[in-house]
Amino acid sequence: MTTLDQLTAQLEALEAKLPDLLEAYPADGDFWMAFAGEADAIEDQAAEHVGVVNQRINAMLARHGRYLVALEPDA
Repeated sequence: MTTLDQLTAQLEALEAKLPDLLEAYPADGDFWMAFAGEADAIEDQAAEHVGVVNQRINAMLARHGRYLVALEPDA
């Protein structure tokens, strides 16, 4: 099981890499594909820490002017 400290270290590394990803992939579709590949690997390990991980990912994206949109399923 991956600890919260390990997840935090991975998230910090991803955030440090974010400016490079934005520069390397200026087209939205390309950026999201590259970012998702990195973020999904962390989310897959999150287990009970998934809420913290998702909040951290959303915050890092917002700091760089990118936002995830959550769609509510029809009731």
